Amino acid sequence: MLVAVLSGCRASYVRQTAQMRVLADVGQYDAALTELDSVAAREELDPLLVAVDRGGLLHRAGAWDASSRVWVRAAELADDHERVRLSEEFTGNIPWRMGSLERQTLHTLNALNYLQLGRPEDAAVEARLTNALTLQRHLEERHQIQMERHLHAIHFDEELRPYLVQSAIGLYVSGLAHELAGNEASAFIDYLAAWSITRSAPPGAPSRLTHLEPWLLSEARRLGRPELEALERAIPVPAASAREGESGALVVVVEAGKLPERCVIEDAKEARVWNVCPRPWRRGQARVETASGSWDTETVTSLENILLRRGSLGVSVDTTRKPNLWARAGALSLFVLMPPLGGYLLARSAVEHGTQMEQGWLSLPAEFQVARLSLPPGRHTVRVRRSGQEETREVDIVSGHPRVLVVPMH
Repeated sequence: MLVAVLSGCRASYVRQTAQMRVLADVGQYDAALTELDSVAAREELDPLLVAVDRGGLLHRAGAWDASSRVWVRAAELADDHERVRLSEEFTGNIPWRMGSLERQTLHTLNALNYLQLGRPEDAAVEARLTNALTLQRHLEERHQIQMERHLHAIHFDEELRPYLVQSAIGLYVSGLAHELAGNEASAFIDYLAAWSITRSAPPGAPSRLTHLEPWLLSEARRLGRPELEALERAIPVPAASAREGESGALVVVVEAGKLPERCVIEDAKEARVWNVCPRPWRRGQARVETASGSWDTETVTSLENILLRRGSLGVSVDTTRKPNLWARAGALSLFVLMPPLGGYLLARSAVEHGTQMEQGWLSLPAEFQVARLSLPPGRHTVRVRRSGQEETREVDIVSGHPRVLVVPMH
C-alpha cells in the first residue's frame, strides 16, 4: 500500500530542481534553463512553479522581455490555481498557490522588467498590482483568521502589521514607474506609502528609505500636498538637496541573496512543525561607484527578514489553503465504508501535504537594495560591488529623466 501511495504522488519540486538553483547561483542561466526544461519534461512538476522560476532565470539573465511574457502567464496560472476543485481536494493533489508576499514580488519584478524595457506606463500598471485591493482580498482574506490567531497569541504591535504583509519595494517601484510616466501625484503617494512601511519596521529590521526623504519633502512642497506638515515633523532634512536640478537621477535596484526555505523544526514542546529556515548567502550592502563618487545602497525590503519574523510569530507560510472539510469528510467516510480506498486517499493526502508545504519559489532574492544617484548628463560606467562581487554597466543619463538600473547579484 505504501508503495502505491508514494508512486501516485507528485515529485518534490524543491528537490527535483536543486541542480537548477546551483547553476543559477553561479550565473549559468542558460544551463539552468536547460536543466529546468529537462526536469519538467520527465517529472510531474507544478506548472506555476516552473513558470515563476523560468521567468526568474530570464530576469536574472537580463532577458527582460522574455521574462515579462513568462510572468504574465504565471500570473494567469496563479489566478487559476486559486480555484477550488473537489477532485484535487479529495485526493490531496492540490496545486501550489502563491502567497501574498510572493504574488506582490512577482508583479514588482515584472514592473522592473518593463522599466528596463523603457515602458514606464506598463510598469506602473504592473506595479500597482502589488497592492491592489482585489489582490489583497484574493490572497490574504483566506489566511486572515489563522494569521490573527497566531499573531494575537503573542503581544502584537499593530504598527508592525504593514511591514509583515505589504511590499515596500513594490510600492517603491510603483512610485518610480509613475515618476517616469509623468504621474507626479501618484508617484508621491506610492513613494510615501513605501517610506511609511519602512518606518513601521521593527527595530533591527533591514528596511530603510532615508534616501527618499529629501525627495518627499521637496515634492510635498512643490505639489502643495496636505502631508507636508507631518513630513516636516518627521524628516529633519532640508528639501533643497532633494531635486537633481541640471543633473539626472539614476536609481539602482540590487537583488541580492537567497530566500529562506521551508523546513521542519522542533518547537518548544518538542513537536516537529513546519517553519522557515535561512539559506546561506554572502550578506552585505551593495555599493554603487561611478567617476562622480560612490553611494551605499539601502535595503528597502528584506523578504528573508519578513518571513523569519512571521515564522517566529507562528505564521511560517501563506501559500497553503486550509483543506476542504467536505473532501476530508468524504475520505474519512470512505475509510469507514471501504477501508482500502479510504486509507489510500488519506495516506496520499498526508504525503501530498508534506510535498506541498515544502514547495516554494526559492529563486526569489532575499533582499532588494536601492540607491538613488545624482549624475551629470552623459554616459557613465557604473560599478556595483557587494561581498567581493562586482557588476559593471554602462548607462546614459539625461537631465530631468531618471534612469533605472536593475542588477541581480548571485
